[in-house]
Amino acid sequence: MVKYLRRSQSDGARIIDEQTLDLLEDLRPSGDQENDIDVITKAVLRKIDILQNRDKKLRLLRSLARLSHPWVCAVLLELLADPSEEIRDLAVRELAARDDCPILTIYQKLTRPPWYVKSAILRILGARRKAEAVKHIEAVLDDPNVEVKRGAAQALGEIGGKEARTLLVRLTKDSNPYVRLAAAEALDKICDFRFS
Repeated sequence: MVKYLRRSQSDGARIIDEQTLDLLEDLRPSGDQENDIDVITKAVLRKIDILQNRDKKLRLLRSLARLSHPWVCAVLLELLADPSEEIRDLAVRELAARDDCPILTIYQKLTRPPWYVKSAILRILGARRKAEAVKHIEAVLDDPNVEVKRGAAQALGEIGGKEARTLLVRLTKDSNPYVRLAAAEALDKICDFRFS
């Protein structure tokens, strides 16, 4: 794994800083495990969990996010369940910007607990603005958690389109006033017409 980390960019700058490289030195998988994403992901997550210093952990994660290997997406997806909101936010930003992460894995995480992973996935889908995400977002419209439904409304407002509008109209009839408000705001954002 370290051979990937030592590779430099075309301008000669290091992909990750030396301190992060030192933290990952012991993650060299054996020959038959070198391309096993699960093995590498688990090893990286163990190393991240060992770090007690928040700044060091965030620096490590920012450095890892700059890499373009398949296990990086897997690590970032697992970090959506981290207890730290700051780490989850970093993972959301990075995953929203990456096109190399398997979208089916992202959709699968949308239907699994805990609620804050679902909310994070909805933020990613909203940032990506892909119309095919709407049918997956529909699966969480009846979620018992208010934050998940608010996140669904916000994501649908970012994506837009006829299907998103239909689902947002459905959310405007939700029993929770915060969900109704989020749906109304999202509809205002994507609709050209206004009711008076």
